[in-house]
Order: sequence, then C-alpha cells, then structure tokens
Amino acid sequence: MSGRLTRYKDFAWFVAKYGRAEFVTKAMAGEDAAASDPAAADAFATDLESLGPTFIKLGQILSTRADLLPPAYLDALGRLHDHVEPFPFEEVEGTIRDELGVRISSAFAEFDKAPIAAASLGQVHRAVLRGGRVVAVKVQRPGVEERVEKDLTALREIAVVIDRIGARIVTSTPRACSTSSSAR
Repeated sequence: MSGRLTRYKDFAWFVAKYGRAEFVTKAMAGEDAAASDPAAADAFATDLESLGPTFIKLGQILSTRADLLPPAYLDALGRLHDHVEPFPFEEVEGTIRDELGVRISSAFAEFDKAPIAAASLGQVHRAVLRGGRVVAVKVQRPGVEERVEKDLTALREIAVVIDRIGARIVTSTPRACSTSSSAR
C-alpha cells in the first residue's frame, strides 16, 4: 500500500474509532463536558501520538479546551506538550552534525543523551558548552516538516472529497412536491 493510502487508512481508523465517541458528540453538540474514563482519555492521547507530529500538535491544542473536553481528556492530552516518545539519540547526533557541521563532542563539553522533554516537533537536551555554560538544546524531529506537510495535504484532499460528497447529498435530496397552481 502506498504511503498516501496508508495515511488515509490511518485517518479513517482514527475517525471510525472516535467519531462517535461520547466526548466528541457532546463537544459537537455544544454540551458541557461530562465526567470521563481516564483510561479512555489516555488511549485517545496515545492514538493521537501514534499518528505523529500533526496530531500531537492537535492534541496539544485540545488540551487547552476545557470548554470542549472533560477533565480526564485535558489531563491526558496535557502530556503531549512535553512527554511524547523521544526519537533515538543517533538521530539527535545526526541532526546536530548536519546543522552545526561538527560532532556533539566538538561542540559541547557535555550532552545528555536522554531528553529533558519531547513533544510534537522536537525534543530538548541538557548540554554544557565548552566554556562551561549550561544550555538547553532543542533538536527538531527528523523529517517533521515533510511529515506535517504530507498530513496537511492529505487532510485537504479528504476535506475536498467530503465537501463534494456533501454537495451531492444536498443536491440529490428529493424536493418537496408543490401543490400550487403554478406547479401544475
């Protein structure tokens, strides 16, 4: 299956799983967020994380919307700000080498392999410069720009299809019969 079709399948799976979930239907209806199951909220955050940076960012935005989501969902999504799965240190080394043109050991006296935080677009590592100054080094996730661009393109294409299908449904709805004399 091509990369684009696989991505469409991923999106369809997510919508099928959550499209009719109680927290979604209440939010869509403008109803107050009700109490919710923390395990279900954690699963939602994990599923967003599994879809990658674009959806992690969506989860981060949703984590601030107490008007839309129950507290358990706000809590679960809140971790997406800085506690997502980090990418491997070998990729950190490669990114720094590519961006700075030097190895980590040449640029820094110390560089922690474990990130302080990891989120949608990158992760942060504690380091010490050669002069002794402690710094935070933010490293962008490899390929994140391309991934987000592809996701947004796919979502635009899906929106166009939904718009066309919706337009056909509206235009193909039978019209009410008129009994006025002008209709005869």
